[in-house]
Amino acid sequence: MTMGRPLRIEYEGAFYHITSRGNEKRTIFQNDQDYFQFIQLLERIHKRYEVLIHTYVLMSNHYHLLLETPSSNLIATMHDLNAAYTNYFNRRHKRVGHLFQGRYHSLLVDRDAYLLELSRYIHLNPVRARIVDRPEEYRWSSYLNFISSVAKPKWLCISEVLGQLHGYLGRARNKYRYYIEEGLKGTIKNPIKEVQSGLVLGADSFLEQVKEQSQDIKKDTEIPVLRELRRRTNIEPILEKVAAFYNIPSEKLFQKRRPPHPGSQVALYLVRKKTDLSLNEIGNYFGGRHYTAVSAAYRRVEKRRERDEEFDQGLKGIEKET
Repeated sequence: MTMGRPLRIEYEGAFYHITSRGNEKRTIFQNDQDYFQFIQLLERIHKRYEVLIHTYVLMSNHYHLLLETPSSNLIATMHDLNAAYTNYFNRRHKRVGHLFQGRYHSLLVDRDAYLLELSRYIHLNPVRARIVDRPEEYRWSSYLNFISSVAKPKWLCISEVLGQLHGYLGRARNKYRYYIEEGLKGTIKNPIKEVQSGLVLGADSFLEQVKEQSQDIKKDTEIPVLRELRRRTNIEPILEKVAAFYNIPSEKLFQKRRPPHPGSQVALYLVRKKTDLSLNEIGNYFGGRHYTAVSAAYRRVEKRRERDEEFDQGLKGIEKET
């Protein structure tokens, strides 16, 4: 009996740890030009598929990526990346055939529980492989962009990881360097060993969320008209309840200002949570905000709910009425 291909679960805002290895563990990066070409392809998939690349390290015969997919398009993204690099590599090195060992391996990641730890595990890969003594000595990694002001490529998103340590960039960089140094002092656990069901890195509650997400995706695929109906309902009631909660006119929820009005953040959060609109669609609905602003608002409100019981109870009241 043969094993089927591993299930690929896609949904908007998902975080993935991606690894892909050379066929028969062969080299996939033979020289600097190969590394540079792959990095250019990372920029390409960021622009083409709007994926957010949070961490990367390129080793001689494999690579690691931490990706976020605001548009629920991991399969298309990874097909483009590996196919484009294979075509380049075969053409440049005058070879034919497969470059990578089967399909890439992907793990769904619970960002709150594992994103920081997984980024350290990725950045310390060259040290574990005894290529360098310290991660900052390795050229083909995002680590230097995390700890110094060296020019960061626009497509690399460091704020998600560093933001878990401190709100100010300078202090977050220092804390992250210290976090990595702690990993150099002794053996750190391999977070990959805590994978559940072969494809999820997260707590039991996260695993249940993934299961629910998978069921919803299946239902939506089977009955597309219901999916479209769900996407377009319940927006106005949400805005009315949020405006009443903050005692402000609904129009104020659409104002873009810094810092954003709390009501605007809550409205973004609830529309994201209670409808099937994509991040881009929500951003456009609220006056052309970028999809990353919607994602950031969602995370901020979630964190406030965890630490502010009164605020959490207020939102529960709105949720029950919409």
